[in-house]
Amino acid sequence: MQPQLNLGQIDYLNCRPLYQQLQETLDGNSFALKTGHPTQLNQGLENGSIDISPSSSMLLAVSPKSSDYFVLPNIAIASLSEVRSVILLSRRPLSELNGCDISLTSHSLTSIFLLKIILFYFQGLASDKITFTTEEFNPNQPPEAALIIGDQALELYHKPPAGFRVYDLGRLWHRFTGLPFVYALWIGRKKALEKKSQAVIDLHKRLNKIVTVLPEKLADLANPALAKMGKETTITPSQLLAYWQQAISYKLDRQALAGLDLFYQTAKDLGLIDKVPQLDFFPKNLNN
Repeated sequence: MQPQLNLGQIDYLNCRPLYQQLQETLDGNSFALKTGHPTQLNQGLENGSIDISPSSSMLLAVSPKSSDYFVLPNIAIASLSEVRSVILLSRRPLSELNGCDISLTSHSLTSIFLLKIILFYFQGLASDKITFTTEEFNPNQPPEAALIIGDQALELYHKPPAGFRVYDLGRLWHRFTGLPFVYALWIGRKKALEKKSQAVIDLHKRLNKIVTVLPEKLADLANPALAKMGKETTITPSQLLAYWQQAISYKLDRQALAGLDLFYQTAKDLGLIDKVPQLDFFPKNLNN
């Protein structure tokens, strides 16, 4: 019997279709799901409680353990243009954020780097004139500007507070680069491959099959996904379906890899990271 593979699960709507289909085929004796937001899953990889997970693409550039990780080919969580669930809410226009205090979510790593690249590299704002704090967005006490991700961001994208502008970070990245943006890669611990390599290969095969057939299944998944969220959500089935169909991509193809490489290179040019990470793929010898 194979040892159990500890599999991270991002607890956001952007991953719900993928995991809904994955759980229908998972053998409970072979896989154990570990649910959390991106930062928690990054920590799980770091401390060894998770073997493989969709995790922040920037983790490979900032983690002291980056050489201990491999990446699944072909699979990612990306946006082709707009993303809708990674946004900056701001009382000011983007070009007038010098002197502003911006609150950053603690639930994300990649989105923080993306925001800084947009502000300082593409928008040309001064890094010493913007103050960043870490605080989750509170609609009852909204800050001057806030980076928000996940389901809360998707709700606010469609229904922002009065007096706030919504800036879609995926749309801004695409406007400046013409490329997709990769928020998360499927990252695994190389140590797990010593005893669990076949389970990783099986997982990769299942994910590829799911991504291939998923578009025709999305329409049937919106209502059940919202039902699990309860009555408090303001997202409608049509908004969720459009989000899945138009904003989210699960493919790590050549265009996505080009966008990822540009993201790393730009972060390095800004001095946000020391070097561009090299992706170590497993299973190997697959077209990316």
